[in-house]
Amino acid sequence: MFKLLPIFLLALTLNLNAQDIEKPRGCFAGTNGTNPAVLAHSDVRGVLLMETWANIETSPGVFDFTALNAKISTVKAEGLKYSLAIAGGAFGSPSWLIDSLNVPYQSFTYQNQTWRLPKWWNFQCKLRLDQLIEELGNQYASDTMLSHVYVTQMTSNGVEGHLNGVDMTQFYSGGFTNSKWISAAKTTAKWFADAFPDKPIVFEVHEIDNDTLVPATIINDLYNDASLCNRVGLGMWWISGKTSYQTDLVDFIMDFPGDKYAQVIGRSDQLHRFQDSLYETVFTQAKDLNIRYIEPWPFEFQYHTYDSLMQDFNTWADANFSSTDSCPEFLAAPNDEDQLNELKLYPNPSSGVVYLSIDVPYQEIELKLYDLEGRCLLTAKNQTQLDLTSLPIGMYTIRVRVDQLYHNEKIMRIE
Repeated sequence: MFKLLPIFLLALTLNLNAQDIEKPRGCFAGTNGTNPAVLAHSDVRGVLLMETWANIETSPGVFDFTALNAKISTVKAEGLKYSLAIAGGAFGSPSWLIDSLNVPYQSFTYQNQTWRLPKWWNFQCKLRLDQLIEELGNQYASDTMLSHVYVTQMTSNGVEGHLNGVDMTQFYSGGFTNSKWISAAKTTAKWFADAFPDKPIVFEVHEIDNDTLVPATIINDLYNDASLCNRVGLGMWWISGKTSYQTDLVDFIMDFPGDKYAQVIGRSDQLHRFQDSLYETVFTQAKDLNIRYIEPWPFEFQYHTYDSLMQDFNTWADANFSSTDSCPEFLAAPNDEDQLNELKLYPNPSSGVVYLSIDVPYQEIELKLYDLEGRCLLTAKNQTQLDLTSLPIGMYTIRVRVDQLYHNEKIMRIE
């Protein structure tokens, strides 16, 4: 065998450089705050834009970003950044996921309405979610005005991590386990990180079955995953100044060492929602919890309810947080297909053997196949094929190592 071509050695060297990840700080307006008065506010630094999965993927594989793009254009026209949240779960998932693709679901009643919650751990559910995330990345990952992205969750409202209204006894009987939920959540967060390789990713936390175990495990594991470069932050969309709600989770958030993002629980005229009926306790708590970024509702910016609080928080955040973090680029290198663009894995989908075609010289080659939970199932050294016959039908990732360069590719195992 021969050594790799010099261009590949150069690519490897370049990937050892540091990558700067820009991270938001201060005040953004909350959900879809595109009112002109909101956008004109001197202390608003961006807007959270939300759309439902159902409105984006109207039928399987048919995507329509018209409504979302209109919101984005409105915000960008004012020179402001935007964050992105696509709601799945019971509130935002397309009906065809259940009605046409037969994804199993849990029925429940919440706020006097009956909902259907697709089961996150189901293979078909994860497959469709993966394809949605990939398409979102294709559309928006390169937009410099995109600030950060929230992880879509198969929860009650599709972004926040709660299962409000769900009968957990029935959910357990229907197949729910902590480990399935944790695995599905972490996998989805990693898909977002792959689709948006230089953007902060935010995972919103809520207790599951009145316990902190599940959200704490998810966000800790993501924080400690070196390949994610501390890009995945913790979201708290229920900050209120109170510590009586989800007390143990508040304590966990206090000690969490990673980035923290918050959304205020309600409008300032809903005084019962805040500690001592004082809206300003939200910002006191945000500072105590070391939260770098907060989303007051658009109402506050439109009607100038608490301008001094917004201005003060922006000043405090600027003084306490850097606008960028450095990340070694080589950690993201396995997803850089330009390194190994002479490589091809085929057939895909495959009912058995997957073959590797590569047209460059090399000294050593290795193929590894992983399941959706990151477990290595097959390894082949100095071979150019993998036999998937013994594996269940499903989606897998094959990591190809050619000397010191890497390539990841998703492979579908079919009948």
